[in-house]
Amino acid sequence: MTNTKIKDMIETIEQFAQSQPDFPVYNILGEVHTYGDLKADSDSLAAKIDSLDIPDKSPVVVYGGQEYEMLATFVALTKSGHAYIPIDSHSALERVTAIVEVAEPSLIIAINDFPLEDVQAPILTLDQVTTAFESKTSYEVTHPVKGDDTYYIIFTSGSTGEPKGVPISRRNLNAFYKAYRALGWELDESDRMLQMFELTFDVSVVSFLYPLTLGACVYAVPQKGMKYLNVLDIMERHRLTFAAVAPSVLRLSRPYFGEISFQDLRY
Repeated sequence: MTNTKIKDMIETIEQFAQSQPDFPVYNILGEVHTYGDLKADSDSLAAKIDSLDIPDKSPVVVYGGQEYEMLATFVALTKSGHAYIPIDSHSALERVTAIVEVAEPSLIIAINDFPLEDVQAPILTLDQVTTAFESKTSYEVTHPVKGDDTYYIIFTSGSTGEPKGVPISRRNLNAFYKAYRALGWELDESDRMLQMFELTFDVSVVSFLYPLTLGACVYAVPQKGMKYLNVLDIMERHRLTFAAVAPSVLRLSRPYFGEISFQDLRY
C-alpha cells in the first residue's frame, strides 16, 4: 500500500481525468462511469448551475437515490460553491416537505421525480441535468466549497421531533478523512469500495466521498437492487476490497459468514 496523501476530491478527479480518463469511478449494478465522465459531467453541470444566477454559497436540495447522476451533481455543486442537501427518493412526503421548509434551498435538482409542486425554489429535472452533461461545457473551478464553507447538510431522522439540518464544512470533512487514515484504513486506485447506504445517511460519506479523494472505485448497490441475501455474493463477485456493512446484514446473507475467506477484502 502506497502512503498516498489525501487530496481534495476535485483535485483527484481532475488528476485522474487527465492521466487515466477511462479509469472507473462509479459502478452501479454493472453500469460503469469513469473519472473522465465524472469530470466532464460535473464541469458541464457546474456551468449550468452558475448560469442560473442563484445566490452564492446557497444550499441546493438534491433529490434521488444512488444514481450516478446524484454523485455528478454533488461534485458539480462543490465546484460551483454550493452546499448540497441530499433527500432520498424513498423519503416520506412529510419529511421532504419539512426539509424543504426548513432549508429554504435556492434550487432543487431532482434526479427522481420531485413529489412537491408548490415550492419556491426552481427545479432542475433529470432531463435538464442530462442535457447539461451532453453540452460538454468546459469549466474553470474558481469558487469551490473550501475551508469553513458548508460542504453538505444532513438532516436528522426527526424521531424526536422535526428533522434538523446538520451542516458539515469542508474542514470537518478533511478532519474525518484524517481520522480514517489514523485508523490505518488507507485506500488507493487499486481499491473497490462497497456503497450500499442511502446518500442521505451520513455513513455513506465513507463509501463514496472518501474513495474519490484517493482515486478508488465505488461499487454502488441501490435499494431496488439490494437483497441482503446477496451482499456477500456481490462482494466476492466484484472482488471488493473495502466494505462498511453491519454484521447483522452479513448474517442474513450467510449464517456462518465468519468462516468465509475473502481473498481481496482488506477492510
